[in-house]
Amino acid sequence: MFKRENPRQEAQRQVTTEATVTTNLLTWLAIHGNLCLALRHPKNSGPTRQYVIKFVKELGQKLVEWKVITPQELQAAEHLEQEESPHGF
Repeated sequence: MFKRENPRQEAQRQVTTEATVTTNLLTWLAIHGNLCLALRHPKNSGPTRQYVIKFVKELGQKLVEWKVITPQELQAAEHLEQEESPHGF
């Protein structure tokens, strides 16, 4: 499919490259909710799970900072994820 001379070097580049994404607050809220739901799936236990959890937690903090949700709503959502996720949150 793709010819890569050094797959490890390519993977490292992908991990360290940053990208800016701009959208509206409702979309960020939907992204947060959908990722939380995806993390509940029993087969969602791969190596990238830790990065998604970190992203979801940071996005949750941003949603509070942007006043989209309250700190109490975020705390309740994270508590639910801890209870519902078979692999922890």
